[in-house]
Amino acid sequence: MNLNTQTLKHFPNISFCANDRQVKDADNKIIHRNTTRFFRDDIIWDDLAVFLEENFRNSKRVNVYSIGCSDGSEPYSLASSLRANTQNPEKFFPIQASDYDSEIIKTAREGIYPITIRERTSMRRYVGDDYTRYFENDGPNYIKPAGGLKKDVNFKVANALDETKNAKYGDNVFLCRNFWPYLSAEDKNELIKNIKEKMNENSILVIGSFDNKGIKLDRLLSVSGFKNKEYTLDDSAAISADYYTVWKKR
Repeated sequence: MNLNTQTLKHFPNISFCANDRQVKDADNKIIHRNTTRFFRDDIIWDDLAVFLEENFRNSKRVNVYSIGCSDGSEPYSLASSLRANTQNPEKFFPIQASDYDSEIIKTAREGIYPITIRERTSMRRYVGDDYTRYFENDGPNYIKPAGGLKKDVNFKVANALDETKNAKYGDNVFLCRNFWPYLSAEDKNELIKNIKEKMNENSILVIGSFDNKGIKLDRLLSVSGFKNKEYTLDDSAAISADYYTVWKKR
C-alpha cells in the first residue's frame, strides 16, 4: 500500500497544502513535493511533549512510531520538543520514522532542510530562543539537526500497514498525521485495527487536522473504540489547539 494510493480528484474540496520543499532528479524534474513542515501548527508541540511525559511517567521505555514521516520534519519536531520540555526524554528515543517513498527517506537521512521564516518562528515558540541547540544553519536558508538530535530518529522505507502490523505491543506513541484522506476505506480500517491491537491503556495516537477536515477521522476513530484526549495545558494555547488530534484506546 502506498499512502498516496488515491489522488486528490477524489477529494475536490481539500487543498493540497504543499509548501515549497521539493525533491528533484538529475534532470531537475520534480519527483516529490513535500507536504509537511517543522512544527506544523495543528499541534501545540511543547504542550504535547509535557503531556507525553506525564502520561508515560511510570514507563521505562516508550516506542514512538512516526508513520508517513515524509522528509522527517515531524519526528524531528517531536524529538526537539521532548528534549526542550521534558525531564526524561531518552525513554522516547530513538523515534522510528518511516515512509513508503524511498526518495523522501533519502532526503530525511541526509538531514538538510530548506527553512522558512515561519518555521524559525515556530522553533523559537516550541523549543526556545536557544533552538540552535537542536538545529544549526547550513548556509543562509538551510538547517540541519544539531547536538545529537539526528541520533534521536531512525528512518526507514516502509508502508503504513506493514509498519503498524509489525510494531511492538506496549507503551506506544503513533504519530500518524495528515495522510489519512489519501487512503482507501479498506486501508483506513486496517490501519486503525493494526494500531489499536498494538496499544495498551497508556498508548497515544496522534493524527492531524487535515485528517479531520478531509474525512472526519474523529468520527471513525470514535466508532472504532478510541476516545479523544485534550492535551493543552493553558488557556492561551488552547484557543488555537485542534483537540481532536490526540487519542487513546477506550
